[in-house]
Amino acid sequence: MPTSADPTLGPADDLSVAAGVRVIVCDDHRVFAEALAAVLRGHGYLVADVVQDPRKALELLAAETVDLCVMDLGFPDADGIEFTRRIGETTPSVKVFVLTARTGPDVLRLAMAAGASGVASKERGIGDVVRAIGRVVAGELYCDDHLLRDALGLGADTDRAHAQFLATYLTKREREVLDLLVQGQTTDAMAGLLHISKTTVRTHIQSVLSKFGAHSRLEAVAYAIANGIVPPPT
Repeated sequence: MPTSADPTLGPADDLSVAAGVRVIVCDDHRVFAEALAAVLRGHGYLVADVVQDPRKALELLAAETVDLCVMDLGFPDADGIEFTRRIGETTPSVKVFVLTARTGPDVLRLAMAAGASGVASKERGIGDVVRAIGRVVAGELYCDDHLLRDALGLGADTDRAHAQFLATYLTKREREVLDLLVQGQTTDAMAGLLHISKTTVRTHIQSVLSKFGAHSRLEAVAYAIANGIVPPPT
């Protein structure tokens, strides 16, 4: 994915990225949620609400104009993965950024399959989290490398060999599109770079997802990186 010359900087350090962006924070740990909301406000985001129940988040998203929902995964009587999926179904314009204390090889896969635009671990420093959120707001897909390493530990040699085999079925254009996905390029940007229509770009993306058995762009990117089909973004 694109990086600035200074690796400590990114879109989240530019207040213009956050300007006018309305956010809901959904986490059952109130103190953590309020602290994150305060930091986001300090970076220029408009925090519409802080809630402890994803059902309430779903209600608010249906009633208000919101751009991003920061979603925890672990709730006493609800599943953040399921509500990430439901947000995508009911309010597809809202990006979901999953921020979780969960670890393990399945966390990244499940969040991506549910439609998250970004996934980060709560083990990250708050500055890293805000920068990651900024990248998602700027149109990139964000995949926490801590969780990616967990996912990498999942893959047996046979799984990796199978993934490499699937990659041989990608056309030259699909490989180009996959490389641009890894860089975090938008559909519009890819169309310009490849000199093809946005409709054609979407067709190629869907073909890549289909061949990898992925449910989202982020899942396809993580799958390709985890199995050595493409190098990680620099």
